[in-house]
Amino acid sequence: FDIDANGILNVSAKDKGTGKEQRITITASSGLSKEEIDRMVQEAAAHSEDDKRKQESIELRNNADSAAYQAEKMVSENSDKIPEELKEEVNGKIMNVRTTLQNDDIAQTKTAMEELQAVVQQVGELVYSQEASTETTSEPPSSNGSSDPTGEDGENSETEGTVEGEYREV
Repeated sequence: FDIDANGILNVSAKDKGTGKEQRITITASSGLSKEEIDRMVQEAAAHSEDDKRKQESIELRNNADSAAYQAEKMVSENSDKIPEELKEEVNGKIMNVRTTLQNDDIAQTKTAMEELQAVVQQVGELVYSQEASTETTSEPPSSNGSSDPTGEDGENSETEGTVEGEYREV
């Protein structure tokens, strides 16, 4: 095969047994004319608003579906820590989000997703407050009770066991 400076590809093959030879030349397409390029740019500009709306709609659908999945996962993982009425409320909001997704109504989907996120936030606060209360009751007291927030026990903890290095000029 051979490619020349213009991007034209010449390929040839010869069968050694029969001595037959085949050749093909592949040239680049002539490309688009200036008018075709201008027309495509104008079409893209004319449809930019539609594209932006479609992108927002797709992102909203993905976010709503993700929120519904995360809510289901949170409820299933923490079902023993969440009261039944709150579980039912979350499941109702999840069903509402899924229904609005099937109806393709952007405004309703956005509202349903916001309502679901608000309820999921309540569930998260409840679960984490329960976790925090169990941690504080089961945490053992410190050995001397004088530890500061950095985890160091007093001023001497930094200097204990520390050896100053010596500097010698040779």
